[in-house]
Amino acid sequence: MNNQDGRLAAEVALLESMYPDQLHFDQKAQEVSYKSANGSLQVRLPAGYLHDSLPDILAASAVRRDLRSDLKKRTADLAIGEEVMDSIIAIFDELREEVEGEAASNSSNMAKVKENDPKSEPKATIIVWLHHLLNTNKRKQALSPPSAAVSGLSKPGYPGVLVYSGPSSGVHEHVNELKQLNWAAFQVRLETDEEWIFEHGNGVKEVEAMKSLVAEVGEARREEFMEAMRMK
Repeated sequence: MNNQDGRLAAEVALLESMYPDQLHFDQKAQEVSYKSANGSLQVRLPAGYLHDSLPDILAASAVRRDLRSDLKKRTADLAIGEEVMDSIIAIFDELREEVEGEAASNSSNMAKVKENDPKSEPKATIIVWLHHLLNTNKRKQALSPPSAAVSGLSKPGYPGVLVYSGPSSGVHEHVNELKQLNWAAFQVRLETDEEWIFEHGNGVKEVEAMKSLVAEVGEARREEFMEAMRMK
């Protein structure tokens, strides 16, 4: 065994003792494979390693991201002719941890965006029957839910009817606020966890007649609405 072979055997033995369950050396192919929980590294040791060449990085990845280019850049200045495999593995682990941190941060940010996105919230539709809805201030308040994501309908007169649909939290908040006002009668006639789409689109619209309410809820919800209004 020449001096170069002896140095390589000693280096491999040291690496195997440092990473007993993570590192494998294929002597025939002269390749070192290293695996971590979320990453893997494969390196070939050329004939000139420990003389005039650095190891060739065949593969490097973590969190489904190819890290070969980044790893090659960070290891390009390692000393030629010296044992550098432990340094390559250490640099790979640093790079892997950076990528894992970025992935965790992105995942957290996406979760926050989703949490704050009204489209991702549970939905609700509530229909309220009122003895009457005549007061100007009440009519204005009925048309102005705290959440702009809530849509619906308001029919003043005798009886008064309110229909709200959208994110569950916004719908319930608005109905609860209105319920605190002074009413001759305030009855929740329908409460469902489905979102209704109205003919007018978004926002809350005031209509003058019950037939307009029926037209606004559309044919798909007509029977459900009329049953809630006890019109059948």
